This record gives sequence, structure tokens and C-alpha cells, in this order.
Amino acid sequence: MAKDIDHELRTLRRLPYGVARTSATEALVRRLETDGPERQLPQALLDLVEAYTFANLGKQGFVAFARTLRLWDSRPELFDEADERNLFWEFKWIAGDLPDYPEITAEQADAFLADMSHRFAVAGKGGSSVRMSRFRWAWHTGSADMEQARIDWMTGERDELEDCATCTIGQQTDYFTELGRYEEAVAIGRTSTGTCNLEPTRTMHALALAALRAGDAELATRSYRRAVATYSSAEGSDFAPAHGQAFELLAIGGALDRALQQLRTDTGRLLLDASTPLFRLRFLLGVLSGLSANLDRSELPTGLSTPAAPTLGELHAWVRAETEALAAQFDRRNGTGYYADQVARALGSRRTEHELLLGRLGDPSPEASDEDSDAPSDAPTEAVGDSGDPGRPDVGDLPDDSRPEPANADEAYARAETQAGMRAYLTASDDYALAATFAQAEGRLEFAGICWAEAAKAAELAGDASAAHERYTAALPRLEAAGSEAALIAQVLVGWAPVAAQVADFTELVARLRAALARTEEHAPEPALTEELTESRRIEHLLTLATLRDTLARSLGAAGTATRADAPEHAEAVSAAQRAGEEFAQTGRISDAAHAFWLAGRLQRSAGDTTGAIWSLESAFEGFTVARQTNERAHAAGELIEVLRETGQSDRADAVIAELGA
Repeated sequence: MAKDIDHELRTLRRLPYGVARTSATEALVRRLETDGPERQLPQALLDLVEAYTFANLGKQGFVAFARTLRLWDSRPELFDEADERNLFWEFKWIAGDLPDYPEITAEQADAFLADMSHRFAVAGKGGSSVRMSRFRWAWHTGSADMEQARIDWMTGERDELEDCATCTIGQQTDYFTELGRYEEAVAIGRTSTGTCNLEPTRTMHALALAALRAGDAELATRSYRRAVATYSSAEGSDFAPAHGQAFELLAIGGALDRALQQLRTDTGRLLLDASTPLFRLRFLLGVLSGLSANLDRSELPTGLSTPAAPTLGELHAWVRAETEALAAQFDRRNGTGYYADQVARALGSRRTEHELLLGRLGDPSPEASDEDSDAPSDAPTEAVGDSGDPGRPDVGDLPDDSRPEPANADEAYARAETQAGMRAYLTASDDYALAATFAQAEGRLEFAGICWAEAAKAAELAGDASAAHERYTAALPRLEAAGSEAALIAQVLVGWAPVAAQVADFTELVARLRAALARTEEHAPEPALTEELTESRRIEHLLTLATLRDTLARSLGAAGTATRADAPEHAEAVSAAQRAGEEFAQTGRISDAAHAFWLAGRLQRSAGDTTGAIWSLESAFEGFTVARQTNERAHAAGELIEVLRETGQSDRADAVIAELGA
């Protein structure tokens, strides 16, 4: 029995944070409380606190931690040495969340911190974590003694429960940046060298903003580049304050289009909800600052559908109202005007004199290292001539001393490949475009389309979604006119889809997807000379159909209309996703099939079709199980559990939960 529980605990710890992990850990805690063995209850409760904390469920974490403390007080013999250490380590997590909820009063926080201090002293654990927690409360409540609290923390004796050195640097960099003490933020932020689950992502976002505000655009650019490069490996936070700093950085640093693009494709959800109310407020403050600095462009389209703010000016008004309301809640609790002052500072924000050094095409490649340089300053910067092709001049229209060295399409393509291999995506994109121009003049229409697609991909890697979108738009008509294979066209359309999402323009992409799908459906493969070849062609045809349907469904979903049950695009997207799942399964691509059914389930759920969503999510869960994709399986299971509970099917939800720990 005990060995089985140990195995289940290890299995659940390997799951990603989210509904599935929290639900399965909750179920395990209930079983242990009812059936035992008691000695494993502390581990399970501490795992539950962790699951709540890093799934951004702070309120539930408070309750679970209180249960753990009661068990510690009543049955300390159940806690082994590892359990005891984890208990005091998790104290910091709970204390750190106290300022984040305006309904937690100052009196409650003071009582918690006093109890924490007493328990640490009795257990001989040292006081560094307590001092750090008091500093966080003072900072985030705008207390007049926040700086003294920071000094007390930094000058006190360190102990084994102290956060890692990188987190200590990151928290102070964030603090100094928020207070406008930019030189101090830069000084300490530049010392960050380590990594953990939050770092260096948090530090680099704050350092980038502080550096730009302090006038060092080069350091700001390098720091932002590193922040982007490390974001995907960070976990345990929605990084809402950091995303707010990134929006402000880009918007005040001459990259407003990039800032809005991030809202459309990644961080816009934080406008409405974040892991905690304070995290949402800090995100909104960054957005408000960035928008306030660009009110001279108030008619600029945002591309946002939620909230309903089609122009920058309307988005600014919406964000201001939300920020002021939330700031008032915290200031009432805190008894200070700290966040009102933050709002006022954001409203007075202005663009910086020195812009970010992001290169001609936009943001640097996320993969680029700190030492990577930007594109050569003498690279062509705009399209001229009358070729009708986006982003590339006619060869004959260039002045003699600017003529490119390649004499034909193949030479230009070879040079582009060399540049791409060196990750010089800015120049590679232009060279691919030059190759496309040559190829069309040479009558090689398909090769011209391929070159435009390569130019688009290079532009995307360089961070310029607008240029990439234009170049994909140039690629498809040429490939279609050349009668290119359906699989090639599908591959290019798949590459185009995320770019269309970044620029919030799906019209041309969706039209091309529908046309490609219709052509592919009409032209089933002819029987071949052998059964093996016939079957191979059938599988290839099915795979192309599945790929086109899956991309169409995702594009319609990203466009927004497919999430409404009354929209014709909804039925089209769901049908395409489900048929893609079936076709992927027929070709043996079980993982791809599971992803397609998962998409169908999310679309159905968003439109209120819970019956359909359950079927699709169950199919996704089963597919990920067969494919042994643990993380995807857990996330799909989490959504399935939520829908089953919402529809009163708790027994079915419990059955899914039971499978997770097996």
C-alpha cells in the first residue's frame, strides 16, 4: 500500500501544474485522510500546496497550507525531515501571496507573519525568509518602511531556507524598476548570472525596462533578447508583471507594433485575468504606461476583439478604467496612495529618446545570444521599383554601386541559405526575396514561390511578422499557378498560420486554405503499379488533407469567430478539426490526431457545446495516453475534468482523475 502511494506521488509530481495535477493530488489527499496510511499524508498535503501555488491558485493554497499546519501542530511525528523542510520552505510561498489579494487585511497579514516568525524561531530555522516576506508585504502595500524592510532583509543573517541568489537579485531588480530607481535596478540586475524556475526571465524583463528608462538602449535590447529567449524554459508563473514591463518597454522604445502584436497573440488574456489580482494590476500598469506614451497614435488599430477596443485610444480608455478601479481596491486595503501614484506615473509616460536596437525587420530572433549583432546597417531598407513583389526592389532599379552580387536565382538562393545558416535572418530574408525576383524573371514560377516562402520564414525568425505575412501572401499565388504538389502548398500554409495570427489578418490565409482543401479533396490519388505504392500515396493524400483541415480549424479559431456557436465558422472549424483527427489517426499520427481532437474540444467548449466538448476531449485524452505524451495528456485531462464537473458528471471526472496517478 505504502509503495503504491509513493509511486502515485512520484507520478503526480511529474505532471505539469494545472487542473489535472491539482485534482489528482486533491483526490489522493482525500484517500489518505480516509484510508491512510497517515505517514504519507504530510507529503501529499505539501504536494497539494505546491500544486495550488504553481497553478496560480493562491487562495486554495492558503487553505491547504492551513490544513498542513494543523497536522504539524497535532501530529508532528508524521513529518519526517524532508517533510519538515518542505513545510518551512512553503511558508515563503504562502507569505509571498499575502499582498496579492486585496481582501486579505493588514491585520490578517500581520498575524500570519508574526506566527511565521514564531514558528521559525522555535524550530531554529533562521529568520531570513521571514524578513524577505515582511519586505514583500511592505513593498506591495506601499508602506513607508519598504526600503528599511529591504535593507533589514539584505543585511540580516542568511540561512538554508533563503531563496536562491538569482531570485534575490531578481526581486530587487523588479522592486527598483517599479519605484523608478532605474540606475539601481541596472546595477543589481547586471549581476544576475544564475537560473531557476523564474530566472533570469523576471530579472531580464525588469532590467530591460530600467536600462531603457536610464538611457541605455543597447543594454535594454540585449536584456529583452535574453528575457524572450529564456521565457519558454521558465515555469510556475504567468509572469504578468514581466509581460507588463515588456509591453511598456516595446511601446516606449519605438516598437509599438510589436507590443500590440504580443497582446493579440500571447498576453492579451492578462488584460482580463491573471494569476492574482496584484499580478493583473501590475500588468495593466505596464500596458497603461506604454499606451499613454503613444496617444498621438490613438487611431491605430489594435487588432483586439476582447476587450472590445479596436483602436489604441479606446484600449487606453478601457485599460485606464480597469487599472484605476483595481488600484483603488488595493489602496483601500493598504491605507496608502501607492497604486494611485503608480497610475499617475503611467498616465504621464512618454516615449524614450533612444529606441530599442531591434533591427530593420523588427525584434531580434529569440534564439540569438547576447553577443549577436543586428543586421548590417547598409542592408536595403525598403521596396522600390515596379515588380509588384513585396519587400524587394527590382534588380534593375538599384544604383550601380548597390547592385547585389548574385546574377541569378540560384546564386541568390545560395547566399540566402548561407545567411540563414548563420542566423542572419534579416539579410537572409532579403536574399531569398531577391532569389524569388530572379526566379520569376527566369520563368521558374514554383521556385519563385518557394523563395518567397523562405523569405517569409526568415522574416518571421527575425521577428517581423508584417514582412513575413506579405511574403507568404506573395508565395501562395505563385505555387498555385505553378501547379505545385498539394503537400508543398500545405507545408507553406502551415508556416503562414502563426504569422497571420501575429498580425491578426486571417482573410487571405483562410481563403487559400479553403481553396487548397477543395483542390486536394477533388484529386484523390490514382492507383499505382503496386499495392504498396498505392497505399503510400493514399496515406500521403490523407496526411495532406488532415494537415490542411487542422490548419484551417486553428486559423478559424484564432480569428475569434469560430468560438461563437451562432457563427458559421464554428461548425466549419469543429468539423475540420474532428475530421483532421480521424485522418491523422488513419495515417498513424496519433499525437497529431489527439491535438486535433483537443482543438475541437476547446472550440466546442468555448461555444457552450459541452456534450461535443466531452467527446472530443475524451478522444484527445485517449490519444495522448496512447502516444505517451504526459504533459499534453494532463492538460487535456484538466479541461475534460472541468467540463465534466461543470455538467454535474463528478463520477466521470473522478474516473479520469484516477487514471492520472496510475
